[in-house]
Amino acid sequence: MDIAVENKQQLPPLAQQPRRVHTITDRFAMVNTYLIHEERIVIVDPGSALNVRLLVEYLQYFLHRSPSDIDLIVLTHLHTDHTSAIEALRQVCNAPVAASAAVRQLAQAQQQPGSKIMPGASYLTTHIWPGVFNHFDLFPPEYSRQMQMVEIWLEDVAGLPDHLDWRIIASPGHRPESLCLYNPFTCELLCGDAVVRLEEGVQLVGERANRRQLEETLQTLRNLEVYYLYPSHGRAILSKHAITNLRVEW
Repeated sequence: MDIAVENKQQLPPLAQQPRRVHTITDRFAMVNTYLIHEERIVIVDPGSALNVRLLVEYLQYFLHRSPSDIDLIVLTHLHTDHTSAIEALRQVCNAPVAASAAVRQLAQAQQQPGSKIMPGASYLTTHIWPGVFNHFDLFPPEYSRQMQMVEIWLEDVAGLPDHLDWRIIASPGHRPESLCLYNPFTCELLCGDAVVRLEEGVQLVGERANRRQLEETLQTLRNLEVYYLYPSHGRAILSKHAITNLRVEW
């Protein structure tokens, strides 16, 4: 796993301990799948079929664990580049899938009379008038099928089921259902697509997003003590200042 190390001499003693979070990357799609290595294993964002194949090989040959040791699959959001291999992963581990309770709330809102959530608006926002109809594009058509795979709904600030050291941090903006996983004891943050890594630093994703929600998410994340930052795209960051460089860009 590639980790950018800043201020190496000033890093906390935790930096010298064995890593609990491991990265599996599909180098074609450039999407990260994360493995939380504990007594029971958590997989965050299964990604593509290639990610799953690499994940199983990594478990067996490097960690000497079985896929049956996976007891939870967590989705930071429902975009297909992070979720397309859910079924492939469940075939080897049969673990339940967890996602933000905001997905269920969006689905319920869509069914209400007079709802402003427009099924199929994804095509308009992406291909015809990008940026104009973002507020309508809350529940894309593919979410209905993906939602059926989710068995556990995660609430903001709650502990991750059976892994209570990890807390759920709602991080809307990139997507209304976006969430992060934060471990206050190890100062680790798995941030999904809420944050992306750039060569000159890190930023909150701004394109086709809700700026007000992003600013609120930024304020929330800056209040966390984070030394390890794991985005869904790009290299992880190991730094005492992993969060202080966050900014919203458009």
